[in-house]
Amino acid sequence: MKLSKGERFNISQAAPDLKKMAIALGWQVTEAGHSYEIDVSAFMLGSDGKVPNDKYLIFYNNLQSSDGSVLQSIPAKNNSGQKNQTIYGVTLEKVNPEIEEITFAVTIHEAQTINANFSNITKSFIKIYNLDTGSELVRYELKENFSEETAVEFGRLYRKNGEWRFQAVGQGYQARLQSFVDKYCSGNSNNIAPITNELAAGTAADDLQLPAWELEVEPEQEPSGETVSRRRSQINQQVNSGSRKIPLALAASLGVLVLGTGAVALAFTRSGNETLKQSKILTVETQNAAQATDINLLRSFDKRLKETIANLEKIPNFPGLGYQQARIDLLTLVPNLVAVEQNLQAAESLEKAQKLALEAAVLVQKPPHPMEVWHQSQGKWQQAIGLLEAIESRTPVYTLAQNKLSNYRKNLAVISQRLAIAQKATNFSNQGSLKIQKGDVPGAIANFTQALGLNANIPQAYLGLGIASSQQGNKQQAIYNYDRALQFNPNLAEAYFGRGQAYYELGNNQQAIGNYEQAIRVNPDYGLAYLERGAIRCMLGTKPQAVADFDRAGELFSKQGDGNNYQLAKSMINECQEPTAPAVICDYRRNIDSLGRPCGGSVNVPIIIRRKSAIAPANSDSTEINSNSSKPQISPIDSDSSSTRTRRRKRSKR
Repeated sequence: MKLSKGERFNISQAAPDLKKMAIALGWQVTEAGHSYEIDVSAFMLGSDGKVPNDKYLIFYNNLQSSDGSVLQSIPAKNNSGQKNQTIYGVTLEKVNPEIEEITFAVTIHEAQTINANFSNITKSFIKIYNLDTGSELVRYELKENFSEETAVEFGRLYRKNGEWRFQAVGQGYQARLQSFVDKYCSGNSNNIAPITNELAAGTAADDLQLPAWELEVEPEQEPSGETVSRRRSQINQQVNSGSRKIPLALAASLGVLVLGTGAVALAFTRSGNETLKQSKILTVETQNAAQATDINLLRSFDKRLKETIANLEKIPNFPGLGYQQARIDLLTLVPNLVAVEQNLQAAESLEKAQKLALEAAVLVQKPPHPMEVWHQSQGKWQQAIGLLEAIESRTPVYTLAQNKLSNYRKNLAVISQRLAIAQKATNFSNQGSLKIQKGDVPGAIANFTQALGLNANIPQAYLGLGIASSQQGNKQQAIYNYDRALQFNPNLAEAYFGRGQAYYELGNNQQAIGNYEQAIRVNPDYGLAYLERGAIRCMLGTKPQAVADFDRAGELFSKQGDGNNYQLAKSMINECQEPTAPAVICDYRRNIDSLGRPCGGSVNVPIIIRRKSAIAPANSDSTEINSNSSKPQISPIDSDSSSTRTRRRKRSKR
């Protein structure tokens, strides 16, 4: 924001989160003015328009305010034809609440003695920067030709209604620093007047001379004459001091330092000098930090800047330790750190987005995939896009991020489409499971086939087809479907169990036992798998192992609250332990027992009448498979590998 003379600017509205600012007052001197000693002063005024005490006048003999909120850079010798400037650092939250205004004035030392004026001082300006972001908030360039003036008020920072504001003043005076001291540090404000009386009236109406009126605050109690006299005397002594460039407070500290331990002082000096050396190096190296894109370089800058800034802030305010230079360096390094951190954050976001994109792409290689994989890939693409979208346009990686953003959005669209197809396939599979439960085998097969046509990687659909094929009597097709289910999900215990049943129906007992063992490996609490394996072992004559299986099945059914299967397991223990001839198993579907005779023939041995084992869905209302039903009841999506559905057997003696 560029102001003209007399204009105002609301800083708090422009930068609501502003905490620290830098105020730079600059100029150039002509060849005729190269010998001028130009002094910059800041007067921190209360509601009465006066400085509360001498520490609130910040100038060459007092470079820091009493409350520590305002710091002034060390005055430097003027160079003709070059830009000269003095910088103030202001920490707003530290400003004494009694301070309502800070006025910045520039004077020529002993102007009357050397016949000097501001006609030899050109290109004057005052600028305010946000130290948190490094951005310029407002500037005022003085255009007037001050041919007679020896002092100029550049501008003023003031509070109104709890907000910080700035006014471009640009008022010239035939005055010296002492005149401003008299104006702001005593009750007499008439000993300094503007050159142009007409302008003086205008600025007075604009509350330039009486800022307390504009602020509409309650004036403080008028100090006593003795207090005013003492305060003015102290400031006058500093202003008229013969040693103009050495702060008196630092000189007093020197005596204390001399009395201290020499080794400690030497250590402070060495540490401070090393810090200042690193500061100068970093100042040069980080000049182009705003354009840096290398993430390792930015991380190095970030670490070194933070360490150096922390060390600069630790330098004590003692002579010879570089305290004032540290304050100046901080005004440069802090904005550089802000730029580095912004670029580093952008570079890290870009790096993380690229990593997520790679992970998302790898996930969906070599399809088909279950719906969960497509969903994971979609989530990673969305995260990557969010990171790229958050990269600010002023960072150097912004253009690269935008290019990648276009490609990432296209990839996300493709993945989202595949996810929608996978979801549709899952819906068909769920419908097939419901039809299996209702006994609609053809309808279930149609739904499972539709699901696999959209997404071949649905283990539950193959499991459902295996059950349906088994119910239709096609054991080989059932085994094929169970194999496919296990190909996509090797830990699907129900598929092992169903395949074990199919092998048993085909007469392959060892394959059946092997599949039941696999089901138990995947799910050690699969009670029905123990029950089926125990029945086959009992039939094969390995009764101790069979009884152990029945015992384990009974324990699991008891824990799971399955009373029917618990009683069945106990009854099978008794049947298997009878010391009679080998048990004969009757297959009622073929109506032939294990001895090759028709079922029901007279034989004086216990017979375990084995029907096809069944698994019911975990949420089924039925807890029992009827003995006259050969239809397995399994829900591929809801089946519980620890199912406790009843396996009923009848025992009869012939």
